[in-house]
Amino acid sequence: MKYNFDEVIDRTDYHSRKWDELETTFGAKDVLPMWIADMEFRSPKPVIEAIKKAAEHGIYGYTSRPDSYYKAIIDWMERRHNWKVKKDWIAYSLGVVSALSLIIRAFCQPGDKVVVQPPVYYPFFRLIE
Repeated sequence: MKYNFDEVIDRTDYHSRKWDELETTFGAKDVLPMWIADMEFRSPKPVIEAIKKAAEHGIYGYTSRPDSYYKAIIDWMERRHNWKVKKDWIAYSLGVVSALSLIIRAFCQPGDKVVVQPPVYYPFFRLIE
C-alpha cells in the first residue's frame, strides 16, 4: 500500500486537540505541536473501510473483546518481540495514561521512586506526582 506523505491535510477546526488547543495549552498558536502523538496523514484504506462497515451497522452499544482480539495481541507480541503472552495476562484499558496510573497504584507505595525517561508524553510525569 502506497502512502502520500507529501499531502498536506488541514486539521484545524476538526476538533483536533493537537491543532485547535495550541493557544490554550501553550499560550501561543505559532508553536510546533510535538506534544501529542497525532499523525498528519490519512489512515490506511482498510482501516477506513472497517470503520465505515461498523458505522453502517447502526448500533453503537457496548462491545466485547472476542477471542480474535486476544489472538491478535498474542500473535503480534510473539512475532515482534518473541514473547509468549498468555490471554489471562492481557488487561483492557481505554488508554495508556489510565493504564499506567492503575499499574503505578497497584505496584507502588507513596514515596516510591518511579523512573520516567524524557522525552516522553507529558501526562506521564503527572502520574507520579
